[in-house]
Amino acid sequence: MRPLFFLTVLLFSLKGFAQFENSKKGIKFAPVKQKEAPLKKLDTKTSPAEIKYESIVEKEEKLSKNFSLLPKKEERSIMEIDDPTIKKSSEFYTQQLQNQMKREGITQEIMNSDMFLGEFIVYTSEITTACRDYGAIDGDNVRISVNGEIIVRNVDLRSGFQKYTLHLKEGLNIIHLQALNTGEFFPNTGQFIFYDGNDKIVTNQNWGLNQGYKAVVRIIKAKGLSESDKDKVEEKEE
Repeated sequence: MRPLFFLTVLLFSLKGFAQFENSKKGIKFAPVKQKEAPLKKLDTKTSPAEIKYESIVEKEEKLSKNFSLLPKKEERSIMEIDDPTIKKSSEFYTQQLQNQMKREGITQEIMNSDMFLGEFIVYTSEITTACRDYGAIDGDNVRISVNGEIIVRNVDLRSGFQKYTLHLKEGLNIIHLQALNTGEFFPNTGQFIFYDGNDKIVTNQNWGLNQGYKAVVRIIKAKGLSESDKDKVEEKEE
């Protein structure tokens, strides 16, 4: 009985050992092959958006336009500005004047006379005359005198007004504006504006003169107060 028992135990032991070895082998799984993703091609035709940076030089140029240490160009009065548009219209006017003179048969000899431009009353002891060439800017020159005394020997008439102060005596004052030449185009063309001492316009007229002849203006310096001065006195008294 004992040998049979040992034989039975031995068989069971061998069977268990065989099962243990089989369990070590385990289950084998085949590795799954991963597919490689295709590489995306970069589109070389489209370039990335350009980032613009403003140049420091450009900024400085912009600032220099607005701020400058250099002195600004002096602004002139409207009476001193030579406007090219005025020159063009003046040349046109001169041509029209010459054509009209031809149609009416006016010659230089017929214009050989002085022009009387009126008589005016002022209450100030001085007046200002502003004169210019209203025709073509062709080198017309005039002389200004008051009561036979030359005040301005030679005025080169331009498109812009030039201003001169004239002193008056009590009573009648005779002002002459004499044409010294006829410039490039006949006649000597000029415009003058007289202002009294209160900057009020006394008269505004034109002339067309032959060389050597004068435009004559009579100014009476009246005694007493002007109407504006009277109003000021009355306001103070009230």
